Amino acid sequence: MRALLLTLSFPLSMVLVAQQPMTLEQCLRLAQDRNLDLRNAMLDAELASNAHALAYWSFLPNLNGAATHGYNWGKTIDQYTNTFASSRVRTNNFYLSSDVYLFQGGLRHKQVKRSALDEQAADKALEAARNDISTAVVRAYLDLLGMREQVNAAMDQAATTREQVRVTQELLDAGRVARGDLLDIQAQLAQEEYNAENLRIQAEQAKLTLSQLMQLTPGEHAALQIVAPPIGDLELVEPTANEAEVLAQVLAHNPAYAQADLAVQSAGYGIGIAKANGLPALSLNGSLGTGYSGRNLEAVGSPRLEGSSLIGATENGTPVYAPNYTQATRVKSLAQQLSDNLNESVGLTLSLPIFNNLRNRDAIRQARIQQDRARNMLEKTRNTLQTDVQNALTARRGAFRQYVAARLALEAAQEAQRMADERFARQAITITDLNAAKSKVQQAMAQLINAKYTYLMAGKSLDILQGIPVAL
Repeated sequence: MRALLLTLSFPLSMVLVAQQPMTLEQCLRLAQDRNLDLRNAMLDAELASNAHALAYWSFLPNLNGAATHGYNWGKTIDQYTNTFASSRVRTNNFYLSSDVYLFQGGLRHKQVKRSALDEQAADKALEAARNDISTAVVRAYLDLLGMREQVNAAMDQAATTREQVRVTQELLDAGRVARGDLLDIQAQLAQEEYNAENLRIQAEQAKLTLSQLMQLTPGEHAALQIVAPPIGDLELVEPTANEAEVLAQVLAHNPAYAQADLAVQSAGYGIGIAKANGLPALSLNGSLGTGYSGRNLEAVGSPRLEGSSLIGATENGTPVYAPNYTQATRVKSLAQQLSDNLNESVGLTLSLPIFNNLRNRDAIRQARIQQDRARNMLEKTRNTLQTDVQNALTARRGAFRQYVAARLALEAAQEAQRMADERFARQAITITDLNAAKSKVQQAMAQLINAKYTYLMAGKSLDILQGIPVAL
Protein backbone atom coordinates (compact mmCIF):
# COMPACT_ATOMS: atom_id res chain seq x y z
CA MET A 1 0.00 0.00 0.00
CA ARG A 2 2.78 2.44 0.87
CA ALA A 3 4.52 1.63 -2.41
CA LEU A 4 1.28 2.39 -4.28
CA LEU A 5 0.99 5.74 -2.55
CA LEU A 6 4.54 6.54 -3.57
CA THR A 7 3.72 5.77 -7.20
CA LEU A 8 0.56 7.87 -7.20
CA SER A 9 2.23 10.84 -5.50
CA PHE A 10 4.57 11.64 -8.40
CA PRO A 11 1.92 12.85 -10.88
CA LEU A 12 0.38 14.95 -8.11
CA SER A 13 3.76 16.49 -7.24
CA MET A 14 4.33 17.44 -10.87
CA VAL A 15 0.94 19.19 -10.90
CA LEU A 16 1.93 21.13 -7.79
CA VAL A 17 5.08 22.41 -9.49
CA ALA A 18 2.99 23.67 -12.40
CA GLN A 19 0.74 25.61 -10.02
CA GLN A 20 2.71 28.75 -9.33
CA PRO A 21 3.30 30.27 -6.89
CA MET A 22 3.66 27.54 -4.25
CA THR A 23 2.73 27.71 -0.58
CA LEU A 24 4.87 26.30 2.20
CA GLU A 25 2.47 23.35 2.52
CA GLN A 26 2.86 22.55 -1.18
CA CYS A 27 6.65 22.77 -0.92
CA LEU A 28 6.61 20.40 2.03
CA ARG A 29 4.37 17.94 0.21
CA LEU A 30 6.50 17.99 -2.91
CA ALA A 31 9.75 17.56 -0.99
CA GLN A 32 8.28 14.59 0.85
CA ASP A 33 6.98 13.03 -2.36
CA ARG A 34 10.36 13.15 -4.07
CA ASN A 35 12.80 12.61 -1.22
CA LEU A 36 14.56 9.25 -1.63
CA ASP A 37 15.39 8.89 2.07
CA LEU A 38 11.71 9.25 2.89
CA ARG A 39 10.77 6.75 0.17
CA ASN A 40 13.25 4.26 1.65
CA ALA A 41 11.75 4.87 5.10
CA MET A 42 8.34 4.01 3.64
CA LEU A 43 9.74 0.80 2.21
CA ASP A 44 11.34 -0.04 5.57
CA ALA A 45 7.93 0.42 7.21
CA GLU A 46 6.41 -1.88 4.59
CA LEU A 47 9.06 -4.54 5.31
CA ALA A 48 8.42 -4.27 9.04
CA SER A 49 4.67 -4.70 8.45
CA ASN A 50 5.31 -7.82 6.38
CA ALA A 51 7.64 -9.22 9.06
CA HIS A 52 4.92 -8.68 11.67
CA ALA A 53 2.37 -10.57 9.55
CA LEU A 54 4.87 -13.38 8.97
CA ALA A 55 5.39 -13.74 12.73
CA TYR A 56 1.66 -14.32 13.16
CA TRP A 57 1.56 -16.92 10.37
CA SER A 58 4.40 -18.85 12.04
CA PHE A 59 1.90 -20.18 14.62
CA LEU A 60 0.12 -22.25 11.95
CA PRO A 61 1.29 -25.72 10.90
CA ASN A 62 3.28 -25.95 7.71
CA LEU A 63 2.30 -28.26 4.87
CA ASN A 64 4.74 -29.54 2.25
CA GLY A 65 4.19 -31.85 -0.67
CA ALA A 66 6.49 -33.72 -3.06
CA ALA A 67 6.12 -35.95 -6.11
CA THR A 68 8.71 -38.01 -7.98
CA HIS A 69 8.71 -39.76 -11.33
CA GLY A 70 11.60 -42.01 -12.34
CA TYR A 71 12.88 -45.17 -13.99
CA ASN A 72 15.28 -47.82 -12.69
CA TRP A 73 17.58 -50.06 -14.77
CA GLY A 74 19.56 -53.03 -13.58
CA LYS A 75 19.10 -55.20 -10.56
CA THR A 76 17.29 -53.45 -7.74
CA ILE A 77 14.71 -54.22 -5.07
CA ASP A 78 11.32 -52.74 -5.73
CA GLN A 79 10.17 -50.96 -2.59
CA TYR A 80 6.50 -51.78 -3.07
CA THR A 81 6.74 -55.47 -4.08
CA ASN A 82 9.98 -56.26 -2.23
CA THR A 83 11.18 -58.29 -5.24
CA PHE A 84 14.23 -58.06 -7.42
CA ALA A 85 13.86 -56.24 -10.71
CA SER A 86 16.35 -56.43 -13.55
CA SER A 87 14.50 -54.57 -16.28
CA ARG A 88 13.44 -50.97 -16.53
CA VAL A 89 10.88 -50.17 -13.86
CA ARG A 90 8.84 -46.98 -13.56
CA THR A 91 8.29 -45.60 -10.07
CA ASN A 92 6.23 -42.71 -8.66
CA ASN A 93 6.16 -41.40 -5.11
CA PHE A 94 3.83 -38.84 -3.54
CA TYR A 95 4.27 -37.25 -0.12
CA LEU A 96 2.52 -34.78 2.18
CA SER A 97 4.07 -33.76 5.48
CA SER A 98 3.24 -31.25 8.20
CA ASP A 99 4.57 -30.23 11.57
CA VAL A 100 3.76 -27.64 14.20
CA TYR A 101 5.54 -26.57 17.37
CA LEU A 102 3.53 -27.24 20.51
CA PHE A 103 6.09 -25.68 22.84
CA GLN A 104 9.17 -23.66 22.05
CA GLY A 105 9.86 -21.70 25.20
CA GLY A 106 7.55 -18.85 24.17
CA LEU A 107 9.81 -18.11 21.20
CA ARG A 108 7.07 -17.36 18.69
CA HIS A 109 5.03 -15.24 21.09
CA LYS A 110 8.10 -13.10 21.73
CA GLN A 111 8.80 -12.86 18.02
CA VAL A 112 5.26 -11.60 17.39
CA LYS A 113 5.54 -8.97 20.11
CA ARG A 114 8.97 -7.90 18.93
CA SER A 115 7.87 -7.63 15.30
CA ALA A 116 4.90 -5.50 16.40
CA LEU A 117 7.29 -3.12 18.17
CA ASP A 118 9.59 -3.08 15.15
CA GLU A 119 6.64 -2.18 12.92
CA GLN A 120 5.71 0.71 15.21
CA ALA A 121 9.36 1.82 15.29
CA ALA A 122 9.51 1.81 11.48
CA ASP A 123 6.39 3.98 11.35
CA LYS A 124 7.98 6.39 13.83
CA ALA A 125 11.17 6.43 11.76
CA LEU A 126 9.04 7.42 8.77
CA GLU A 127 7.54 10.29 10.78
CA ALA A 128 11.01 11.34 11.95
CA ALA A 129 12.23 11.42 8.35
CA ARG A 130 9.29 13.66 7.45
CA ASN A 131 10.20 15.97 10.33
CA ASP A 132 13.81 16.24 9.15
CA ILE A 133 12.67 17.12 5.64
CA SER A 134 10.09 19.58 6.98
CA THR A 135 12.70 21.36 9.09
CA ALA A 136 15.05 21.76 6.13
CA VAL A 137 12.28 22.94 3.79
CA VAL A 138 10.87 25.44 6.30
CA ARG A 139 14.35 26.88 6.86
CA ALA A 140 14.99 27.21 3.13
CA TYR A 141 11.52 28.68 2.55
CA LEU A 142 11.94 31.30 5.28
CA ASP A 143 15.48 32.07 4.10
CA LEU A 144 14.13 32.78 0.63
CA LEU A 145 11.33 34.97 1.99
CA GLY A 146 13.79 36.86 4.20
CA MET A 147 16.23 37.44 1.34
CA ARG A 148 13.40 38.63 -0.91
CA GLU A 149 12.32 41.09 1.78
CA GLN A 150 15.87 42.36 2.14
CA VAL A 151 16.17 42.73 -1.66
CA ASN A 152 12.98 44.77 -1.76
CA ALA A 153 14.18 46.98 1.10
CA ALA A 154 17.55 47.49 -0.62
CA MET A 155 15.85 48.34 -3.91
CA ASP A 156 13.58 50.87 -2.18
CA GLN A 157 16.61 52.44 -0.53
CA ALA A 158 18.43 52.60 -3.86
CA ALA A 159 15.38 54.20 -5.48
CA THR A 160 15.37 56.88 -2.80
CA THR A 161 19.08 57.51 -3.34
CA ARG A 162 18.52 57.60 -7.09
CA GLU A 163 16.01 60.40 -6.55
CA GLN A 164 18.53 62.22 -4.39
CA VAL A 165 21.08 61.92 -7.20
CA ARG A 166 18.58 63.63 -9.50
CA VAL A 167 17.93 66.40 -6.99
CA THR A 168 21.65 66.89 -6.36
CA GLN A 169 22.28 67.09 -10.09
CA GLU A 170 19.73 69.86 -10.32
CA LEU A 171 21.34 71.65 -7.38
CA LEU A 172 24.74 71.28 -9.04
CA ASP A 173 23.37 72.69 -12.28
CA ALA A 174 22.00 75.64 -10.29
CA GLY A 175 25.38 76.15 -8.71
CA ARG A 176 24.10 75.48 -5.19
CA VAL A 177 26.28 72.42 -4.38
CA ALA A 178 29.79 71.33 -5.23
CA ARG A 179 30.51 68.58 -7.73
CA GLY A 180 32.03 66.55 -4.92
CA ASP A 181 28.60 66.26 -3.27
CA LEU A 182 27.17 64.76 -6.46
CA LEU A 183 30.06 62.30 -6.69
CA ASP A 184 29.57 61.27 -3.07
CA ILE A 185 25.89 60.54 -3.49
CA GLN A 186 26.54 58.74 -6.80
CA ALA A 187 29.08 56.59 -4.95
CA GLN A 188 26.44 55.91 -2.29
CA LEU A 189 23.97 54.86 -5.01
CA ALA A 190 26.55 52.55 -6.56
CA GLN A 191 27.19 50.94 -3.17
CA GLU A 192 23.47 50.46 -2.54
CA GLU A 193 22.96 48.93 -5.98
CA TYR A 194 25.87 46.61 -5.27
CA ASN A 195 24.29 45.63 -1.94
CA ALA A 196 20.97 45.00 -3.68
CA GLU A 197 22.65 42.79 -6.30
CA ASN A 198 24.52 40.89 -3.60
CA LEU A 199 21.23 40.25 -1.83
CA ARG A 200 19.68 39.06 -5.11
CA ILE A 201 22.50 36.51 -5.44
CA GLN A 202 21.84 35.30 -1.90
CA ALA A 203 18.13 35.06 -2.71
CA GLU A 204 18.95 32.98 -5.79
CA GLN A 205 21.08 30.69 -3.64
CA ALA A 206 18.21 30.33 -1.14
CA LYS A 207 15.86 29.49 -4.01
CA LEU A 208 18.33 26.91 -5.30
CA THR A 209 18.54 25.32 -1.85
CA LEU A 210 14.75 25.08 -1.70
CA SER A 211 14.63 23.60 -5.22
CA GLN A 212 17.26 21.01 -4.34
CA LEU A 213 15.29 19.93 -1.28
CA MET A 214 12.25 19.46 -3.52
CA GLN A 215 14.47 17.83 -6.20
CA LEU A 216 13.14 20.06 -8.96
CA THR A 217 14.29 19.76 -12.54
CA PRO A 218 16.11 22.77 -14.09
CA GLY A 219 12.89 23.79 -15.82
CA GLU A 220 10.87 23.52 -12.62
CA HIS A 221 13.52 25.48 -10.74
CA ALA A 222 13.39 28.30 -13.30
CA ALA A 223 9.60 28.52 -12.96
CA LEU A 224 9.52 28.21 -9.16
CA GLN A 225 7.73 30.98 -7.31
CA ILE A 226 6.61 30.91 -3.70
CA VAL A 227 3.75 32.62 -1.93
CA ALA A 228 4.77 35.47 0.34
CA PRO A 229 2.44 35.31 3.36
CA PRO A 230 1.79 38.56 5.28
CA ILE A 231 4.92 38.20 7.39
CA GLY A 232 5.87 41.84 6.93
CA ASP A 233 2.98 42.93 9.17
CA LEU A 234 3.57 40.18 11.72
CA GLU A 235 3.57 41.29 15.32
CA LEU A 236 6.04 39.23 17.31
CA VAL A 237 4.98 38.12 20.77
CA GLU A 238 7.46 37.72 23.58
CA PRO A 239 8.10 34.00 24.16
CA THR A 240 6.83 32.70 27.49
CA ALA A 241 7.28 28.96 26.95
CA ASN A 242 8.90 27.00 29.77
CA GLU A 243 11.73 24.69 28.79
CA ALA A 244 10.56 21.80 30.97
CA GLU A 245 7.00 22.02 29.62
CA VAL A 246 8.15 22.19 26.01
CA LEU A 247 10.57 19.29 26.48
CA ALA A 248 7.80 17.20 28.05
CA GLN A 249 5.60 17.88 25.00
CA VAL A 250 8.46 17.01 22.67
CA LEU A 251 9.22 13.71 24.40
CA ALA A 252 5.51 12.83 24.33
CA HIS A 253 5.03 13.51 20.61
CA ASN A 254 8.41 13.41 18.87
CA PRO A 255 8.65 10.32 16.60
CA ALA A 256 12.44 10.04 16.86
CA TYR A 257 12.21 9.65 20.64
CA ALA A 258 9.30 7.20 20.31
CA GLN A 259 11.33 5.18 17.81
CA ALA A 260 14.28 4.98 20.21
CA ASP A 261 11.98 3.93 23.08
CA LEU A 262 10.41 1.20 20.94
CA ALA A 263 13.89 -0.01 20.02
CA VAL A 264 14.66 -0.50 23.73
CA GLN A 265 11.49 -2.56 24.19
CA SER A 266 12.26 -4.59 21.08
CA ALA A 267 15.76 -5.32 22.37
CA GLY A 268 14.20 -6.63 25.59
CA TYR A 269 12.23 -9.18 23.61
CA GLY A 270 15.44 -10.00 21.73
CA ILE A 271 16.90 -11.25 25.02
CA GLY A 272 13.81 -13.40 25.59
CA ILE A 273 14.09 -14.85 22.08
CA ALA A 274 17.75 -15.72 22.62
CA LYS A 275 16.88 -17.48 25.90
CA ALA A 276 14.00 -19.38 24.30
CA ASN A 277 16.36 -20.86 21.72
CA GLY A 278 18.13 -22.66 24.58
CA LEU A 279 14.96 -24.33 25.95
CA PRO A 280 13.48 -27.73 24.97
CA ALA A 281 11.02 -27.69 22.07
CA LEU A 282 8.13 -30.07 21.43
CA SER A 283 6.67 -30.46 17.95
CA LEU A 284 3.88 -32.52 16.43
CA ASN A 285 4.54 -33.94 12.98
CA GLY A 286 2.63 -36.08 10.53
CA SER A 287 3.03 -37.40 7.01
CA LEU A 288 1.04 -39.06 4.27
CA GLY A 289 2.66 -41.00 1.44
CA THR A 290 1.92 -43.38 -1.39
CA GLY A 291 3.50 -44.60 -4.61
CA TYR A 292 3.40 -46.52 -7.85
CA SER A 293 5.68 -49.26 -9.21
CA GLY A 294 5.82 -50.84 -12.65
CA ARG A 295 6.66 -54.19 -10.93
CA ASN A 296 3.45 -54.25 -8.91
CA LEU A 297 1.44 -56.89 -10.80
CA GLU A 298 -1.97 -58.48 -10.34
CA ALA A 299 -3.47 -61.73 -11.77
CA VAL A 300 -5.85 -61.61 -14.70
CA GLY A 301 -8.36 -64.49 -15.14
CA SER A 302 -7.83 -68.12 -13.99
CA PRO A 303 -4.60 -70.14 -14.25
CA ARG A 304 -4.28 -72.36 -17.39
CA LEU A 305 -2.78 -75.88 -17.50
CA GLU A 306 0.06 -76.11 -19.99
CA GLY A 307 1.54 -79.60 -19.78
CA SER A 308 3.56 -81.04 -16.97
CA SER A 309 7.14 -81.22 -15.83
CA LEU A 310 9.15 -84.13 -14.41
CA ILE A 311 9.89 -83.39 -10.82
CA GLY A 312 11.26 -86.72 -9.60
CA ALA A 313 10.56 -90.46 -9.24
CA THR A 314 9.20 -92.84 -6.68
CA GLU A 315 11.25 -95.55 -4.90
CA ASN A 316 10.49 -98.10 -7.54
CA GLY A 317 11.56 -95.71 -10.29
CA THR A 318 8.18 -94.47 -11.44
CA PRO A 319 8.53 -90.90 -12.77
CA VAL A 320 6.55 -88.17 -11.03
CA TYR A 321 5.18 -85.23 -13.02
CA ALA A 322 3.74 -81.92 -11.83
CA PRO A 323 1.27 -79.83 -13.81
CA ASN A 324 2.47 -76.50 -15.27
CA TYR A 325 0.09 -73.60 -14.88
CA THR A 326 0.45 -70.12 -16.41
CA GLN A 327 -1.18 -67.00 -15.08
CA ALA A 328 -1.76 -63.80 -17.06
CA THR A 329 -0.77 -60.63 -15.16
CA ARG A 330 -0.89 -56.90 -15.58
CA VAL A 331 0.46 -53.88 -13.72
CA LYS A 332 -1.95 -52.63 -11.12
CA SER A 333 -3.61 -49.37 -12.04
CA LEU A 334 -2.26 -46.10 -10.66
CA ALA A 335 -5.40 -45.49 -8.61
CA GLN A 336 -5.30 -48.98 -7.11
CA GLN A 337 -1.61 -48.72 -6.21
CA LEU A 338 -2.04 -45.27 -4.68
CA SER A 339 -4.77 -46.75 -2.49
CA ASP A 340 -2.87 -49.96 -1.66
CA ASN A 341 0.43 -48.23 -0.91
CA LEU A 342 -1.01 -45.43 1.23
CA ASN A 343 0.90 -44.94 4.47
CA GLU A 344 0.27 -42.47 7.29
CA SER A 345 2.34 -41.42 10.27
CA VAL A 346 2.06 -39.09 13.23
CA GLY A 347 4.54 -38.43 15.99
CA LEU A 348 5.95 -36.09 18.62
CA THR A 349 9.48 -34.75 18.56
CA LEU A 350 11.18 -33.40 21.66
CA SER A 351 14.37 -31.42 21.02
CA LEU A 352 16.77 -30.96 23.94
CA PRO A 353 19.65 -28.54 23.31
CA ILE A 354 22.53 -29.99 25.30
CA PHE A 355 25.65 -28.40 23.85
CA ASN A 356 25.84 -26.20 20.77
CA ASN A 357 29.28 -24.64 21.06
CA LEU A 358 28.01 -21.96 23.50
CA ARG A 359 26.05 -20.26 20.72
CA ASN A 360 23.00 -19.70 22.94
CA ARG A 361 25.07 -18.13 25.69
CA ASP A 362 26.79 -15.80 23.23
CA ALA A 363 23.44 -14.96 21.61
CA ILE A 364 22.04 -13.90 25.00
CA ARG A 365 25.12 -11.75 25.66
CA GLN A 366 24.83 -10.09 22.28
CA ALA A 367 21.11 -9.44 22.84
CA ARG A 368 21.91 -7.74 26.16
CA ILE A 369 24.57 -5.63 24.49
CA GLN A 370 22.01 -4.62 21.86
CA GLN A 371 19.63 -3.61 24.63
CA ASP A 372 22.34 -1.48 26.27
CA ARG A 373 23.05 0.17 22.93
CA ALA A 374 19.34 0.87 22.47
CA ARG A 375 19.16 2.45 25.91
CA ASN A 376 22.17 4.62 25.11
CA MET A 377 20.53 5.68 21.84
CA LEU A 378 17.35 6.56 23.74
CA GLU A 379 19.33 8.74 26.14
CA LYS A 380 21.27 10.30 23.26
CA THR A 381 18.04 11.09 21.44
CA ARG A 382 16.61 12.68 24.56
CA ASN A 383 19.74 14.79 25.01
CA THR A 384 19.64 15.85 21.36
CA LEU A 385 16.00 16.86 21.62
CA GLN A 386 16.70 18.75 24.83
CA THR A 387 19.54 20.60 23.10
CA ASP A 388 17.28 21.39 20.13
CA VAL A 389 14.58 22.72 22.45
CA GLN A 390 17.08 24.84 24.39
CA ASN A 391 18.61 26.23 21.20
CA ALA A 392 15.22 27.02 19.67
CA LEU A 393 13.91 28.70 22.84
CA THR A 394 17.12 30.68 23.28
CA ALA A 395 17.12 31.71 19.60
CA ARG A 396 13.49 32.76 19.78
CA ARG A 397 13.94 34.81 22.94
CA GLY A 398 17.09 36.42 21.56
CA ALA A 399 15.44 37.11 18.20
CA PHE A 400 12.50 38.77 19.93
CA ARG A 401 14.80 41.07 21.90
CA GLN A 402 16.79 41.83 18.74
CA TYR A 403 13.57 42.51 16.84
CA VAL A 404 12.35 44.97 19.46
CA ALA A 405 15.72 46.75 19.51
CA ALA A 406 16.00 46.71 15.70
CA ARG A 407 12.48 48.10 15.29
CA LEU A 408 13.24 50.98 17.62
CA ALA A 409 16.56 51.53 15.87
CA LEU A 410 14.84 51.50 12.46
CA GLU A 411 12.20 54.00 13.56
CA ALA A 412 14.88 56.27 14.94
CA ALA A 413 17.10 55.84 11.86
CA GLN A 414 14.19 56.56 9.49
CA GLU A 415 13.30 59.68 11.39
CA ALA A 416 16.96 60.71 11.40
CA GLN A 417 17.14 60.16 7.64
CA ARG A 418 13.98 62.19 7.09
CA MET A 419 15.48 65.08 9.02
CA ALA A 420 18.80 64.61 7.22
CA ASP A 421 17.01 64.83 3.89
CA GLU A 422 15.39 68.08 4.93
CA ARG A 423 18.64 69.53 6.28
CA PHE A 424 20.54 68.44 3.18
CA ALA A 425 17.93 70.16 1.01
CA ARG A 426 18.67 73.34 3.01
CA GLN A 427 22.40 72.58 2.70
CA ALA A 428 22.65 72.45 6.48
CA ILE A 429 24.63 69.16 6.37
CA THR A 430 27.03 67.57 3.94
CA ILE A 431 26.36 64.63 1.68
CA THR A 432 28.60 62.56 3.96
CA ASP A 433 26.21 63.14 6.86
CA LEU A 434 23.27 62.20 4.68
CA ASN A 435 24.95 58.97 3.54
CA ALA A 436 25.71 58.09 7.14
CA ALA A 437 22.02 58.47 8.01
CA LYS A 438 21.02 56.26 5.06
CA SER A 439 23.53 53.59 6.08
CA LYS A 440 22.00 53.44 9.55
CA VAL A 441 18.58 52.86 8.01
CA GLN A 442 19.93 50.03 5.86
CA GLN A 443 21.65 48.40 8.81
CA ALA A 444 18.60 48.65 11.06
CA MET A 445 16.33 47.27 8.32
CA ALA A 446 18.61 44.26 7.74
CA GLN A 447 18.78 43.58 11.47
CA LEU A 448 15.00 43.80 11.79
CA ILE A 449 14.41 41.32 8.94
CA ASN A 450 17.04 38.88 10.26
CA ALA A 451 15.59 38.98 13.76
CA LYS A 452 12.04 38.45 12.46
CA TYR A 453 12.90 35.38 10.40
CA THR A 454 15.13 33.93 13.13
CA TYR A 455 12.14 34.24 15.47
CA LEU A 456 9.88 32.52 12.94
CA MET A 457 12.33 29.71 12.23
CA ALA A 458 12.82 29.00 15.94
CA GLY A 459 9.05 28.87 16.41
CA LYS A 460 8.55 26.47 13.49
CA SER A 461 11.37 24.26 14.77
CA LEU A 462 9.57 23.98 18.10
CA ASP A 463 6.31 23.16 16.32
CA ILE A 464 7.96 20.36 14.34
CA LEU A 465 9.61 18.95 17.45
CA GLN A 466 6.24 18.89 19.24
CA GLY A 467 4.38 17.36 16.30
CA ILE A 468 2.36 20.52 15.57
CA PRO A 469 1.44 20.96 11.86
CA VAL A 470 3.60 23.56 10.13
CA ALA A 471 1.90 26.47 8.39
CA LEU A 472 2.51 30.15 7.70
